[in-house]
Amino acid sequence: MSLWGRNILAYSAFHTFAGLSNKPDKNFMAMFIGFMDGDGYFDIGEQKQYNRNKTPARSTIRIRLACNLNVRDLTLLEYFVKILGVGKIDYSMMAKKEQVRVIFSKKDLLTVIIPIIKKYDLMFLTSQRAKQFAQVNYILDNSIIHWDAFNFKEPVFGYFAAKSVQDLVKLDYYANWIVGFTMAEGSFGFKADGSAFYQLKQSGSDNVNLLKAASLRITGEESNKLWNPDSKGAYQLSLSSIKDVEQVILFFSSPDHHPLYSYKLDQYLNFTSNLNKSKRYSSMTAKIFK
Repeated sequence: MSLWGRNILAYSAFHTFAGLSNKPDKNFMAMFIGFMDGDGYFDIGEQKQYNRNKTPARSTIRIRLACNLNVRDLTLLEYFVKILGVGKIDYSMMAKKEQVRVIFSKKDLLTVIIPIIKKYDLMFLTSQRAKQFAQVNYILDNSIIHWDAFNFKEPVFGYFAAKSVQDLVKLDYYANWIVGFTMAEGSFGFKADGSAFYQLKQSGSDNVNLLKAASLRITGEESNKLWNPDSKGAYQLSLSSIKDVEQVILFFSSPDHHPLYSYKLDQYLNFTSNLNKSKRYSSMTAKIFK
């Protein structure tokens, strides 16, 4: 029986658990990179050192990949650590800020994460994370140990220039990247007038093509409504027509890529449940919620 001949809610719940990775395969890693592109950061800085007599010594370099999240996504961070087999979750912020942090050390990056990224020929796609990752690779490839020896200069000739929309969509891991990026920067919900929406947000004009490509990959059409950033310089993709919402459901319920997980999965299942009850979307739901 085809996917669309099932109850999509039941299918989504099954797919979410049966389709989860138990190892860092390409689908998982592309999802992980998409998430870190949205909510993660590479912490690269000076690590002060001291001699035994507590006098300053030559500083080394601190390198780690980290992410701070609301405690509602603790299970997601635990999933990352379990599948990768490296990383440490910091629970110290839970009491005061209701946040948790996952930290992947330099050793974790060097021995596990970067080799897997290279194995699957993956890339960070937001301009900020791509620049940070280039710095990390520069330090590691050149065996730089001390902070005063770190003299990274950004490559010229548009090395970090935004990829075209078509180039992004052609990436064989882009769908999994979208899933991860959605868990970081996306949302499913309803406006006050009862209209449904899927939204994806990212700062910087150099990242606009990522949003346009997400629209093309999900709906088959490239969105042209991303040219007015908000007061913080963030651009937003919003898919809200009945046709687009249908395509959003088909994309995120597909077995062809990594499923949503943790809080964003809960939000998505609530979204589809409310769609199924909505008169506005009755013609759409009658077709796909069978």
